[in-house]
Amino acid sequence: SPRRVLYAVAWTLVFCFAVAELGLVSQQLHRGGNDIENYGNMMFKHILGILLFSIILVFLMCIGHFYAPLGLMAFFVLSAAVFWGVGAGVTFQSCPYRVFNCGDSDPQITFAGTRWAEERFFSQCSRIVAIQGLAWAEWGLLVMMFFGMIGHLFKFVVRPGTTFYGPMV
Repeated sequence: SPRRVLYAVAWTLVFCFAVAELGLVSQQLHRGGNDIENYGNMMFKHILGILLFSIILVFLMCIGHFYAPLGLMAFFVLSAAVFWGVGAGVTFQSCPYRVFNCGDSDPQITFAGTRWAEERFFSQCSRIVAIQGLAWAEWGLLVMMFFGMIGHLFKFVVRPGTTFYGPMV
């Protein structure tokens, strides 16, 4: 059935996005270590931890979705979507890098007065933008999956002749 195919494609995409994000986040964590001086700011360091948790949660969901009831998976998909949304939003907020400014010739002008202008951080611009993009993609996919699961769990019907102010005459 089309529903089975859509679920299979969605879970495959969720897994693939998480694997790609794991590579990028773990590279940033290994590169920076535990020292806050190795990160652009403290918020960015901590959001990498939340993204790592989100990745692990998605891996556990991918393993368990075969055996869990749909209602329970809808709850976990919503929870994961919240974590991914927070991770993507805070990454976007904590870091000034965007896809259009990674190729700037002089980061000292674009990011003047911030630690992000330093070459050791600016050299990671494309990776950080990829982290943001994958996190937003995972969030969007999980939100769509959640609404698909809700539509699968509950039957929504239109009641004819219903208005806000009573029956239509």
